[in-house]
Amino acid sequence: LVRLWPGALADFTAVSELQAVEKHRLTVIAAARAGRPGRIFSHTSSAAMHRLPMLWPDLSQVHVTSPKVGKRAKHIVRHQATVKPQDIDVIDGVTVTSIERTACDVARLGTNRQALAVLDAALRRDADPDRMRQILDSCRGFKGVEMLRRALAHANASSESIGESLSRAVMLEFPDLPIPRQQVKIFDDHGVFIARVDFLLANRVIGEFDGMIKYSGGLGDEPAWQTVVEEKAREDRLRAQGYRIVWTPHARLIHHESKSRGAEDTPEKLARFEREVEHQLQEAARAGLGQRQ
Repeated sequence: LVRLWPGALADFTAVSELQAVEKHRLTVIAAARAGRPGRIFSHTSSAAMHRLPMLWPDLSQVHVTSPKVGKRAKHIVRHQATVKPQDIDVIDGVTVTSIERTACDVARLGTNRQALAVLDAALRRDADPDRMRQILDSCRGFKGVEMLRRALAHANASSESIGESLSRAVMLEFPDLPIPRQQVKIFDDHGVFIARVDFLLANRVIGEFDGMIKYSGGLGDEPAWQTVVEEKAREDRLRAQGYRIVWTPHARLIHHESKSRGAEDTPEKLARFEREVEHQLQEAARAGLGQRQ
């Protein structure tokens, strides 16, 4: 068994097979059942309940929002704010902030890249952009409000994945680059449709983001080789029209070192593990790949 929350246990094998967001979702449900009725879960905890995609979320603590801060606790973060009735939802019996309020709260406390990714994701899920702007106006004086203001100005529902939002966020960090147009249909000189591309810059440079699963046979019924051949033919037709293509692959890294050196089950091994994690986070930050929240 594994403890999700004080007084709440779950099957270790079943929980270990879950993705981090789904595990956090179970933790939030356990915390809601153990806490007082009406507690409003917010920020990344509410995002997990909404299953709202996030970029590099910190899921180490449960987040709640209340007019009163109350006492501090090790595994819970209490944010002092008033949540209007229209910004409250109930999901699986858990009281959470609405998708609009949740996205704005997560964006305020993240990086530029994280902020744009979660706001795009909310708009893809039909979040009300007018309500999000009203929430922005009500956040004056809050931590991260300028982060939210900048990201919300660029957020839209056109990015079809977290990866596309991240790609666009990186482009926006370079002021010399034109603002990318998204999901643009490209036709040849005879008006025949060639492709719909993720990004088009200055009407000549195409940006494409693809997850590696697309080329590993993990999507649809087509074999991987057929997907690669069709993609090559598509790119050749685009290049024949004078377009330059910049492709952004998305690698998924999985570390299996513990399978060979054993579990981190002693104080010495756990200390080494924490040092290694900190080192990797510092290296990622230097490379501009994100930072610890």
